[in-house]
Amino acid sequence: MLVEQILSAVGVIFEPYSLLLLAAGVALGILFGAIPGLTATMGVALLIPLTFVLEPAAGIVMLVGIYCGGIYGGSISAVLVSIPGTPSGMMTTLDGYPMGQRGEAGKAIGYATISSFIGGIISAIILIFAAPYLAKIALQFGPVEYFAIAVFGLSIISSVSGDSFVKGMISGVIGMMVTVVGMDYVTSTPRFTFGTVALLAGFTFIPTMIGLFGMREFLLQVGTENYKYQVEQKVDKVIPSLSEIKKLMSITIRGGLLGTFVGALPGAGGPIASFISYDSARKSSKHPEKFGTGIPDGIAASESANNGVTGGALIPMLTLGVPGDGVTAVMLGAFMVHNLRPGPMLFQNNADLVFSIYVGLVLANVLMLIFGLMGAKLFARILNLPMEILLPFISVLTIVGSYAIRNNPVDIAIMIGFGLLGYLMSELKLPAIPMVLGIVLGPMAEANLRGALLISKGSWLIFLTEPISLILLILTVVLGAWPFLSGALRKKQELEGNTTSE
Repeated sequence: MLVEQILSAVGVIFEPYSLLLLAAGVALGILFGAIPGLTATMGVALLIPLTFVLEPAAGIVMLVGIYCGGIYGGSISAVLVSIPGTPSGMMTTLDGYPMGQRGEAGKAIGYATISSFIGGIISAIILIFAAPYLAKIALQFGPVEYFAIAVFGLSIISSVSGDSFVKGMISGVIGMMVTVVGMDYVTSTPRFTFGTVALLAGFTFIPTMIGLFGMREFLLQVGTENYKYQVEQKVDKVIPSLSEIKKLMSITIRGGLLGTFVGALPGAGGPIASFISYDSARKSSKHPEKFGTGIPDGIAASESANNGVTGGALIPMLTLGVPGDGVTAVMLGAFMVHNLRPGPMLFQNNADLVFSIYVGLVLANVLMLIFGLMGAKLFARILNLPMEILLPFISVLTIVGSYAIRNNPVDIAIMIGFGLLGYLMSELKLPAIPMVLGIVLGPMAEANLRGALLISKGSWLIFLTEPISLILLILTVVLGAWPFLSGALRKKQELEGNTTSE
């Protein structure tokens, strides 16, 4: 049965139309990832409206291609200008840029490309075999368990809040407040519409995301005018030898496994995965002092892990409807456009789509390998492309994309409004991803909370008497408290270190 479904999905994805869309998605993803500021999240947000006119499988697989290409693309700017195009490429700069400065930029990009491919393939294989089993377990869930899952998902705000947990919580609460605008789920009573008919359906998800990521970035780039990069390194000899690849295989496989595991933890994401993998490779190395001086091991550890996150992050999104990272949170919008709800029923009612995503993820990594090795010189030149050309194009995409979903001018106003809100949040150092989590998981939490309380006749003890719910709530408390615990532990270690030195 599994083989038949995979073969059927292969037939769908290898149709010229779908294959072309996937290839275009990977190429655009690399472009968005390679240029600092134009992240994979932004690329997915801007191009979701295009999926409205496509078949669900073709449209969503194209976004998967953007996701894979975007995460990898960050390594190109990390090597060439020491600025990661995506946050997950941060650790790649430590060894990639020094290699580039030594005249080995092409080889550094080659190591990054092959490591990204191996990490992505490992994560795709694990996704294919792990997701169906998790979906079967999730079929037993009811409102109580789904409320606990939503709360657990919201608790990861602590992991994606950056330097300030309080600011992350403020951003998350703003996101949840956004979701209460419109008709009440149970009573159909208008909430916070202020008599405006256009707000009865609430704030449309796609224009909201386009505003938060597309228009916000446009305003930030225009406001700072700090977008000129000059690539001086010569990019050649991109493909490493077979013996060089073999030397890095153990680090790459371990990075792919670590990345997949971290990606499957909602909210952890590429930056955490690449840091853990890099630190693990350094500690297990015979020459840890060489890390950070420009060695292939550091590049392989970082890139295999952050691309391993791609398949891992799709596991909770597809099986539970809880996004694994910021990109998959935005990607949920593509499912909404086609009236699809990720979760265990997706595997029951839309198995063909799920298997198309499996095949698309594998093929996206293959195309990423080909484009990365064959087109490294081209993508390096794109870094020199003036933003004066790109920014007007991005602004047009935000307007057209917002309008295209419902052909409603109100959506353009929503997009601009959230773009201004995103810009203001950036100025106040409020992270955007917690807000996205609030918007995505807020309705899930509210609807299932009310459903669970109806079942229990108003008793909150139902959340503590159900085993799965209790475990998830305990994990929520642990995850929410972790930033404070780790901060206190770090301060204690620093104090002990200072005492010892004295």
